[in-house]
Amino acid sequence: MSTGNSSVLVISDSHGNVPALTAVLVWARQEYPEQNTAFAAAVFLGDGADDLAPASAEAGFAVPWYKVRGNGDLNFLIPDTLVVEIPRKLFLTHGNRYGVDGGGQTIAAAAGTAGAEAALFGHTHTPHCSMVNGIFLLNPGSIGRSRSNAGPTFAILECPVSGPLTARFFCLVNKGRKIEVKELEL
Repeated sequence: MSTGNSSVLVISDSHGNVPALTAVLVWARQEYPEQNTAFAAAVFLGDGADDLAPASAEAGFAVPWYKVRGNGDLNFLIPDTLVVEIPRKLFLTHGNRYGVDGGGQTIAAAAGTAGAEAALFGHTHTPHCSMVNGIFLLNPGSIGRSRSNAGPTFAILECPVSGPLTARFFCLVNKGRKIEVKELEL
């Protein structure tokens, strides 16, 4: 990671697919062996929050998680939304309460009201990145039940201290009994 940048691993919608989530975390440890300094944080955007502990333990993934509850998560102690600074202010939510299936206007307005410059969300199970009313919108897709032709996806958000936010998308590819990670062009 270059000086002044913070990389954030962004995952959503594992829906009980612990092996897929574990594969991502193993890849992150191998791709970024200095993970405790390479990733400022890892974000989980709902629907599978109970998958984090076993997958993190199995993968030896030690980066702190920020997580929000999805409409399929039963743990009501997990918040519906969070606003975090990594180092830029990010609005985290699952998205189901913000009409993300119909566009980004509502979630962009909520992020703006919270003083965030980006909204990270899941729920649609398809990767997405855009700007709406000056708010950076990022959906990593689904690691467990993709609705995308790309298959199971996740993202890495680059949060430089200044300059634009950027995202890179990745997909999981089954190679026999092994799951590989491939970078996507969206």
